[in-house]
Order: sequence, then C-alpha cells, then structure tokens
Amino acid sequence: MHDGAMIGPPSGMEWTHLLTAGEFIDASGPIYMTRDGLDADEPIRFGMRIGRHHCNGLDVCHGGMLATFLDTAMANGLLETGGIARNLPTINMALDYLAPAQLGDWVESRVAVLRRTRKLGFVQAILRTDRGIVIRGNAVFRIRPLVVEGPSSIVMEPPSARSPAPP
Repeated sequence: MHDGAMIGPPSGMEWTHLLTAGEFIDASGPIYMTRDGLDADEPIRFGMRIGRHHCNGLDVCHGGMLATFLDTAMANGLLETGGIARNLPTINMALDYLAPAQLGDWVESRVAVLRRTRKLGFVQAILRTDRGIVIRGNAVFRIRPLVVEGPSSIVMEPPSARSPAPP
C-alpha cells in the first residue's frame, strides 16, 4: 500500500492536466492526459493519482470515483475522433470491478472507440495500475454534430455520418 505522498503523474511520458471536463471532474481529479506511447487503436490516454479524497476508510479508491474516471476517459476518447460536440451524454455504461485501486496508485486508461454512427458512439476501456486491470467497461454515448459558431453557424457532421457521393 502507498502512503499517498506521491502526487501527479509518473515520469517518463508527457502528461497534461485535463482542463475542459467541467467543474465536477475538476473537483474529482485531477485527471491528466497524454498522446505519448499510445497503442495502435488508442485515441488518447488518461491517468490519475489516487488521493485521500478519492478513498474510503480503508484507503481504497471509491468505486464511484473509478466509474466517473472511466466514463470521462471513454467520452473524451470518443471526442478525439473529431467532428462532434463536447458534452456527450452517456446513454448506457456497464462496468466490472476487477481489483482495488489503492491510495497513491497511478491509474491509467486504455480506450478503444469500437464504432461511431451519426448519433451514437460505442466505446470500451480498461483502467489499470502497475498491478494489473482494476476495472473494465463499455459505454454508448449520444453524439451531437459540431456547431461552429460564426456568421452562418455551420453544422458539421462527422465524416462517417455523411452519405457517400452518388456514382
């Protein structure tokens, strides 16, 4: 078990603080992100250090905090595919707790976007520590087109939602 003295991300990769996730996530975090060392199908990676404010009386991270982190990682992974509005509502999420995350642990996501339609995004992810997988889950998100503010307020649909040009 860790003493909780270590804060922030580990060294070796370039991590930046996730700043645009809203006040709830800011109060729950901090959460970091990186594009360094990604797997082939991984759009982005997120990480967080488990602090006392994340834990129960046994110095184990609360399951609700892990679910929040998982949801945040999957939604932001889907956002990385581009052309969609922020604030993706979660329509459905299923998860399995496989092991505890303890005070002081660094927890990282591995996100995979499985499919994206015009209105829905299907994503799966795991959260892991150096001891192995802590949680696995999948979610369906409601996609809204990206509205570019300006003189004409252009609505841009994701490339996968556009119909192919007629022959």
